[in-house]
Amino acid sequence: MPTSTFVHPLFGAVTFRTANTTQWVRGDRISFVSGFDQGDIVPLRIPQLAAVPGTDGATLPFHRRGHAQLLKAFADIEAAGLMPHIRTCAGTLNLRLRRPTSGGLSKLPSNHAFGIAIDLNSDDGSLGSSVAPVAPHFIANGFTWGADFADPMHFEVRRFSEPLDVPMATGDSTFTACLQRVHNRGQPPVAFLEELVAWGRTAPLEIFQRNSAADIYTSVVGVLGPWQNDLHRRAAMLEVLRVLGGFESAWDWQAGRDVTHPSSTTPCTEKVGLFQCSANSMALAPGLKALLVAAGGDGSCDSFIAQTQANHAFALEYCARLLRVTTKHHGTVRDGLIHPWLRRDAMGELMRCLELG
Repeated sequence: MPTSTFVHPLFGAVTFRTANTTQWVRGDRISFVSGFDQGDIVPLRIPQLAAVPGTDGATLPFHRRGHAQLLKAFADIEAAGLMPHIRTCAGTLNLRLRRPTSGGLSKLPSNHAFGIAIDLNSDDGSLGSSVAPVAPHFIANGFTWGADFADPMHFEVRRFSEPLDVPMATGDSTFTACLQRVHNRGQPPVAFLEELVAWGRTAPLEIFQRNSAADIYTSVVGVLGPWQNDLHRRAAMLEVLRVLGGFESAWDWQAGRDVTHPSSTTPCTEKVGLFQCSANSMALAPGLKALLVAAGGDGSCDSFIAQTQANHAFALEYCARLLRVTTKHHGTVRDGLIHPWLRRDAMGELMRCLELG
């Protein structure tokens, strides 16, 4: 099938392939091979679009680095009293080649494929020219208006207003990709990443090997897979734990029970520690309680809480083994909330760290 590489002005060298197996087709579907992380395209709620058809309840997928400026553009439009000019939305994300208004063939991905473009008033008979009054507010917020290339319904990010995530100032260059923020939890502490890698180097191979269960690897294969070998799977588990720890506790080993969780009322049901696991999860597999006893606990719920908060190696191994048994214990995993924040570049960095150990 046609495969091509080009240099995108915002993302650099990107390789993609088309759906057609024999020839280039105008507007063909595409998939990215390398150079672009689709995990960076995450849902964004835009309040001003709540009543606009085509916005799925005012929520649209958009590249995370463009969230702030897209929200600002619509806030500016609303403040100027111009929202009545926006009557419909044809969406943002579309994994396809460009479709020039001339009708010609383009062999380049549409910026809709990168989640940095939005189409407005596409069905008003003027190709969207009716949105001209709002165009200055998009342009002021770093967007290019498609009227420049005969596509006035279209706005795309010309420059990002939000900078790339940068490493914390630690003086240690071991981690870069792994220091990218997770949701609104900030950046993982270097000390946590160091413990994560140290555990990953010595953890039993059985934790990461293939099995027939519908487990964490089944859940995230579309984001971090397909799996190449045991080292790849080991690094993928570390990346899941990196992100999950941020979602569950902002990487706080001593985190207490989640008081907002209705079942967190007894020592056996309360979720504690960095990964917010509860002691009653030990009933999900025979080896989980044995792991607690081997770590120095007496098998009780109170000892589970103590070991989870104090024994970091136990907490890491317990959560990893639990994720091989079920993806339902953590709502953030069950509902796919962690998926947009899992990063292939961070997984690759963790893999390199494992290889160096």
